[in-house]
Amino acid sequence: MVQVLKETVRVKIVNAAEVHFARSGFRKATIKDIAQEANVSIGNVYKYYPNKKSLFEAIITPEFVEKFSRLTRNRISAFEISQKEHSPHPYLDNEAGELLHFLIENRLKAVILLARSAGTKYEDFSQQYVEAMVAQAIDRISEQHPQLEISPLLQFMLKKVLTNSVSGIVSTLEHFEDSESILKCFAAATTFHLGGITALIEWAAGNSNP
Repeated sequence: MVQVLKETVRVKIVNAAEVHFARSGFRKATIKDIAQEANVSIGNVYKYYPNKKSLFEAIITPEFVEKFSRLTRNRISAFEISQKEHSPHPYLDNEAGELLHFLIENRLKAVILLARSAGTKYEDFSQQYVEAMVAQAIDRISEQHPQLEISPLLQFMLKKVLTNSVSGIVSTLEHFEDSESILKCFAAATTFHLGGITALIEWAAGNSNP
């Protein structure tokens, strides 16, 4: 007799796995913990997913990763790095708002991808994500400040700022669950990091070789 798998059970298992991967990371999360969270037997989990890897890949899909990366690229492309953005709520507008709402809607997935994916094919994603943002930010700075020398020191400092930005994203999404608090926190972080990058560019311009 062919066993009929129930979509409602599958969803419970995936949701439970998402919670535990975000909380403990892929390596430490166990099928036992996931089964308990989903209120199903361990054997029932294996009926739907043959191993932990397949369960992880049901949550962090290539489509999710691609969209996250694309929205980030779009955000940086629209970024006037050296100027204040004119909207009173720039974190809600256009590309910024699209990325932020995507993060809110996929809060735990973003935490997993950026900070809890060690042991999976995405374990280096966070580092690559920062490096891609640095490269794109340098392109934007060069467009807006063609006379500015992009020194190794400036590149190093940009990487530090953007690495801290990613850590801040993870901390915010871990600490807050409601949209309003996340929006406010990201608004503050955007102001802080934009101001820091602007000051860094001004510093580099003032200390560049004549």
